[in-house]
Amino acid sequence: MADWASWKKTVDYTVKTQGRWYGIGDSDGTPLFTLPMPSEPDTPEQWMESADLQVKFPAREPDGSVNRAAELLVMDALDKFDPSGQLPTAEGDYMLLAAFPGPGGRVVRRGGAIVHATADDEDNDGVPSEITINALNCMDVWHTIPAVSWPAAWWKAEPYEVGSDESGIEYQQKRLMARVELATNAMFVWKHGRAAFVIRRLAQESLDAVMRSQADPDGVKWVDDPYHVVEVPEEDTSAEISLEARDGFLWETVSKQAENAGVILGAYIWWPGDAPVRCWSQATSSMNPRDVDITPTEGKSSRTLGYRTFEHAMIVLTVKEVA
Repeated sequence: MADWASWKKTVDYTVKTQGRWYGIGDSDGTPLFTLPMPSEPDTPEQWMESADLQVKFPAREPDGSVNRAAELLVMDALDKFDPSGQLPTAEGDYMLLAAFPGPGGRVVRRGGAIVHATADDEDNDGVPSEITINALNCMDVWHTIPAVSWPAAWWKAEPYEVGSDESGIEYQQKRLMARVELATNAMFVWKHGRAAFVIRRLAQESLDAVMRSQADPDGVKWVDDPYHVVEVPEEDTSAEISLEARDGFLWETVSKQAENAGVILGAYIWWPGDAPVRCWSQATSSMNPRDVDITPTEGKSSRTLGYRTFEHAMIVLTVKEVA
């Protein structure tokens, strides 16, 4: 169990005294240890705008020994360098975490899943000198989640295992697939209203639909233990828009409309102990498909807005009006 209060104190102090903090977290975003400062400078803007990142860190302690990051993220045997001086990537799911000064004196956290890491042995002495971490950013959620045209149609879609495609060509590994119905009626496809609300609603319902179709090895649906949520501020004075959601990715569906309406898409990492997040009540896999809809065409929605806290780290998607 993470000592969140202690981690927040450490991170906040490091940001105050050094301008930023970097760390490695597990696959759920729980911090494991602090990284040294990067070998090459980066900027907070990279973490706010980019969907993927590449950051280079020292791989040695002051005494010359390999540091924890290099040990964790590269293969266990340091004698496995190839002729180019690079190590293969270690197995395991980890996140690269970062924190920077934010508006109003707040500390803003970013981060994402580590895709791969390479280590360089400049001295050719069998000990890596630097490690380059390639990771996704939490902004990547906007680029990888589809803008679901008909969320209710996903709610009863159950994954099943397949070993080949429709033509009979076998996959190297079996895959899980689920059949979902895509909207063809314009009533479902077109979304109209204030830009910030339309985009937030589409993002939350799309997250719910996708997470409903995924499950942990123990069978728990991701929607029943979510790690993503959309923040909904109390005020929305954004311009009205109409956008068409036809199951492309969220970013390609809403980014142009967002820019035209003067709203900015973002994402940050929330930790236990942070201020509560105002968001819609959680959807669950046992809900009736109709009850998943945030603004149903008939009747009252069962999804309510309120301030919530969580027991673990969360990626929070934001849609903010330009000041």
